[in-house]
Amino acid sequence: MIQYLAAAGTDSGLVAARNQDSFGAKVFNSRYGPLTAAIMCDGMGGYSCGEVASATVVDAFQRWLLRRLPVLADQQDPDPNAVFEEWTGLIELCNRKIILYGQQHEVRLGTTAALFLATQTQYMILNVGDCRVYEIRDGVTQITRDQTLVEREFQAGRLTAEQVKTDPRGHVLAECVGIMPEVHPDYYTGKVQPGSVYMLCCDGFRHKIGEEEMLRYFAPQHMRSCEEMQSQIRKLIDMNMQQGETDNISAITILAESKKTDRDAPLSVMQEFCFTDSSELAE
Repeated sequence: MIQYLAAAGTDSGLVAARNQDSFGAKVFNSRYGPLTAAIMCDGMGGYSCGEVASATVVDAFQRWLLRRLPVLADQQDPDPNAVFEEWTGLIELCNRKIILYGQQHEVRLGTTAALFLATQTQYMILNVGDCRVYEIRDGVTQITRDQTLVEREFQAGRLTAEQVKTDPRGHVLAECVGIMPEVHPDYYTGKVQPGSVYMLCCDGFRHKIGEEEMLRYFAPQHMRSCEEMQSQIRKLIDMNMQQGETDNISAITILAESKKTDRDAPLSVMQEFCFTDSSELAE
């Protein structure tokens, strides 16, 4: 059986007065074994009130977990298409709420978002923007693809991989939540691999470090407890700041390990955390 452990860390960076990232994660026990859900949102730094936008999506996801996860937990293998349909509705609702909030307060605000759910057999991911989800095992695999202008130019064959690294439009988003009337998420599914670490991060976490550093600090053998996981995240946050990162820096790590676990019914929370730097959600 797969057991999950989760940890997270964040910092506003060297310049920002406020942290516009918001995130959360929960580990549950169920009759079919543990499962975990996580979300990472990066409020857009180029707009006002980015922390309100990111916190709005995290709050909606937390509400979805309370309302819908108990139903899904009664299924041994939830249908990813059904989950994605509900998540799409959640993102569309948040998109309308954030746009309305901006109109009422005469500000522009937006956020990227990566939603993650893992059962005993599979993971499901919805992604809008350039938060990323990685799988770290013997190497580092980037699961999600950035919804940015340069990534789409690369996929269309108009930019090379080397040109992508130096293109000045690297931070221009093709999709985000809260700016345009319509939002178009990407969806990913895969088999959960025992002994793997799944990592969600904002773009500020990966500006100054690469996959070599991720593997060195987040390899499963260095993630044997929640305390050790948090320590490893903090080391990479500090490394980013030592190299001059000015953006907010946030990451969640989730360890999937084979371990004997008592099953429990109904659904029960084994571990949870949530971070937002906003006292004003778009209701």
